[in-house]
Amino acid sequence: MVHKVKMYTLSTCSHCRAAKKFLNDNGISFEFIDVDLLQNTDKENILREVVKYNPQRSFPTIIIGDKIIVGFRESDIKRALGI
Repeated sequence: MVHKVKMYTLSTCSHCRAAKKFLNDNGISFEFIDVDLLQNTDKENILREVVKYNPQRSFPTIIIGDKIIVGFRESDIKRALGI
């Protein structure tokens, strides 16, 4: 089963890097946005998007299908992906 995976990350965040590495190592395609690299209104708009999924605005915020995982929680990611 193919899941759409989207992540909101920070370029400086070790947990975000670990999540990206985990997905890459498992051959999972995903899209991500390094929120801290955005400028002005782009950053504001994306942060508003993040708050919808994660009111604490912590990173990574990972959306897999209809599941939302906050932080790099490998077992939750595996469960959401069915691996």
